[in-house]
Amino acid sequence: MQLSSQPKGLFHLIAIQMWEFFSYYGMRSLLILFLTQKLLMSDDHAYALYGAYTSLVYVTPILGGYLADRYLGNYWSVIIGGSLMVAGHAVLSIPSHDNTMLYAALALIICGYGFFKTNSSCLLGELYKDHEDARESGFSISYIGGNIGSALAPIFCGYAASRWGWNVGFALAGIGMLIGLIIFSTGRKHFTHVQKANLPALRKKTAGFSHWQLIILGVIVCAAGLVFVLQDLLAGYILAVVLAFSALQMFRLYRKSSTEDRKKLNAIIYFMLFGMVFWAFDQQGGSSISLFIERNIDTDIFGYHIPTAFFQSVNPVAVIVGGIAVAWLWKVLAARQISVRTLTKLNIGLFLLTAGFSLITLSSKLAMVSGHTTFLWLFIGLFLIGIAELFIDPVALSAITRMNPQGATGTVAGIYMLMGGSVANYLAANIAELTSTGTQATNTADLIASATQYHHVFQSIFIVTVVVLVLGLLVNFKNRNEPEYD
Repeated sequence: MQLSSQPKGLFHLIAIQMWEFFSYYGMRSLLILFLTQKLLMSDDHAYALYGAYTSLVYVTPILGGYLADRYLGNYWSVIIGGSLMVAGHAVLSIPSHDNTMLYAALALIICGYGFFKTNSSCLLGELYKDHEDARESGFSISYIGGNIGSALAPIFCGYAASRWGWNVGFALAGIGMLIGLIIFSTGRKHFTHVQKANLPALRKKTAGFSHWQLIILGVIVCAAGLVFVLQDLLAGYILAVVLAFSALQMFRLYRKSSTEDRKKLNAIIYFMLFGMVFWAFDQQGGSSISLFIERNIDTDIFGYHIPTAFFQSVNPVAVIVGGIAVAWLWKVLAARQISVRTLTKLNIGLFLLTAGFSLITLSSKLAMVSGHTTFLWLFIGLFLIGIAELFIDPVALSAITRMNPQGATGTVAGIYMLMGGSVANYLAANIAELTSTGTQATNTADLIASATQYHHVFQSIFIVTVVVLVLGLLVNFKNRNEPEYD
């Protein structure tokens, strides 16, 4: 992997993505535990709120992608998104017994992600207009860099929360995002060739207001509305509306596309459906698997108790370790002019996910005996799932930015993140709710009942992944002679 062949702006993007991952996964590693232990929410309510938050985080990128394409450009969208996330974490770190502060903080973070998430990937894609040979490895390097943040976050934020309180853990996540924003801003000279903000469009007026004023007003209204959506758990309705809007956008793109662009859109739609299934299961790590560890896994080693939040680091560590090897592999294959099809890469990811859940299912089966079991098999399972991620989003987003159907990469990438992020997380929350037993698992009988319930759900996930893997292999075989779109 020759880093010298990469555009210089990559390293500033890696910095902000690393700290963005740190802030998101640091907070996420604490959230489900905070809701159930500090706020004493029931499992069902905690899963529902967790799912509402994690799904809405991926709803707003479709709007952020649209604003970037038409008004702001990807660079300034990343700046705005990072700033909003810093503000959200700052609010979350304020000690309060009023849940409204929690909802306000989550709302600001959700709005920030709308501007940040897909536009940072699209900005990365812009850097490779003159570096096509390095594009695939560049996306893998970026993903590895981001996961350094998500590997460190649960450890540092988890330790801070257990030692000094929940608010300190949340504050540390926000400080990380601020550091990333500062580092990214110092590299502005490396992004002078990317799409600029559309100043004429921003200054244009509608109903007496400049469009930039309407964007600011829209963010304020959106954040205020999200507070009520989170409080009343209305995310499903919002998601339905956005899905309808996204389907309309895809239909419009499809209708005005050439035959070649329609083939590209068909491939992207498959990526979306594939990603949705993958992430609905993968995201159990922050919800049902996290509570399974808290209740049914013996985390003591050499007399030291490992906080549950620490296990959120297993996945990103796997991404880093496996990612170095994968990025090197793509480089070697490219040098030898060997191309691995996108569909093949996606199927490798699903195979690893299936293998991971087979071990997590085994772990829950063992816990059914006495209520507790060793963390060994679960640890290996989470590690395999982490490696699997390298064959999903980096591959799909790289392909989408390369295809660029109708020049609407931001919009299409936003819809991809909607399906693989928002819809998947909403489904993940509903799947996690199936693990709830309605008890606090305070004695051996309750622990065995809890482990049994987790086992039924994890086993069902394993069976579904096997079926989807077989279907994926059939689709790959059927399209083996179709060209890749470069």
